[in-house]
Amino acid sequence: MGDNPDIKSDLPMAMTMAAFVGISWYIGAEINISLWFLFKRRCGLYFWSCLLVSWGVILQPLFIILADFDVWTDFVGSITMIYITWFIMVVPQSWVLYSRLYLVVHESNMLKWVLAVLVFDSLVFSVPTIVMGTVSQASNVNPRLFPTYLIWDRLQTTVFFVQETSLSILYIWQTRKFLRDSTLLDNSFYPLSTRTADDKKKLLYQLICTNFLIIALDMGLLGIQYADLFYLQGAFKPCVYGIKLKVEFVVLNRLVKSLRRRETSTQKTSRTWGNAGQGLDRAGSEATSRRSRMMDSQARGEDVENQDQVGLENLGGNLKTDHGSRAQESQVSILQAEEPN
Repeated sequence: MGDNPDIKSDLPMAMTMAAFVGISWYIGAEINISLWFLFKRRCGLYFWSCLLVSWGVILQPLFIILADFDVWTDFVGSITMIYITWFIMVVPQSWVLYSRLYLVVHESNMLKWVLAVLVFDSLVFSVPTIVMGTVSQASNVNPRLFPTYLIWDRLQTTVFFVQETSLSILYIWQTRKFLRDSTLLDNSFYPLSTRTADDKKKLLYQLICTNFLIIALDMGLLGIQYADLFYLQGAFKPCVYGIKLKVEFVVLNRLVKSLRRRETSTQKTSRTWGNAGQGLDRAGSEATSRRSRMMDSQARGEDVENQDQVGLENLGGNLKTDHGSRAQESQVSILQAEEPN
């Protein structure tokens, strides 16, 4: 592969690669198992993006080790698998961030623009990388193709760095708006309790720190790429993508759970008020029907005075009993809804 030295004679570099590969395998296996155990419905962009990245983090360093240490002697097959696993590791990483972007970005036009950019970059900068990388390293079609590929490789690394950094900055900017505007943070039927508000602010701060960490890792990876540390960047890249996936997986899942708890609490409160209103409506309709029956009896002239007196007494007693019971039931329902779990 160009003028790169033999990795088998460089023990420190080989041990450093082994450390990064071990971290990548651990993170990839953990996330893969968590996906199958935590998700009841194994579908959607977020699930499949996380699954692809986790497998890419596991498989890409495996094929790199097999190729670099001449364990897999079929050079064409090993190089092809390295670039296929590069694709499933790098490209879906941005889609993981995009799949949860709607939680903090509510402008549909902005989401459409982000989607268009991701589709464009995923096609234009991934397919040529796979083709050029495989042909230049696994064949002797054109000896001058490999230097051209190295330039393109740096370009696509920079493009994906800018893309993921832009998504992280968008998360940070929108989360900062949520923290500054309390009406966005407390957007619900009832205001948040102090503890819940503090927990949500803590979660949003964690989201900001997560995206700063992603930017720092991407900058380190880009620096290694431009420093021509060929073997090191091959093992360091899966480790970086594994760490990024891990922190995103934890924080974004917590954000989704927080919003679902808020939505469930709001629905319960709305149902409670609806039941209370229905009880009062039934009491009023029963009183109206009694009045209509009394007026009919008046028109027929059937002992008006006695029946009026009896009817009014019954009406008053029933209304008091009915209104009292309905109001009591409504108060109990509201108190039960507001009682903490």
